Amino acid sequence: SNFASTSGPDDPYRCWEFKELARQGNASEARTMLERVTKQVQPLMRRRRWRVKLVREFYPKNPNLLGLNVNRGAEIRLRLRPPGDPARFFPYEHVLGTMLHELVHNTIGPHNAAFYKLLDEITLEVETDM
Repeated sequence: SNFASTSGPDDPYRCWEFKELARQGNASEARTMLERVTKQVQPLMRRRRWRVKLVREFYPKNPNLLGLNVNRGAEIRLRLRPPGDPARFFPYEHVLGTMLHELVHNTIGPHNAAFYKLLDEITLEVETDM
């Protein structure tokens, strides 16, 4: 397994491992994007005390589905490639936005006002971290 961390393997507030779709082309590019996204949100996760066991690339049949948070952070699934075009990738900022959206689900289930307020807050935090 691959530890996506800039803070050492004993920091619990991070993404523990990530997994690209090996059967798709450009798997190494997918892996690089997952690694970059997980490193980017690391400081935020530490501040918020959020943990994610696995960040996994997925390519769902539903073209509108961009991400999924399973059991409040046990697993986050991210769509890296546009529907109908698995050879290409979404821009990094798009995937990072999806990751932030899914991280909010660690705390808030429904897409209500509190959800979007927290999403705005953490988006600003991550932009500041950059």
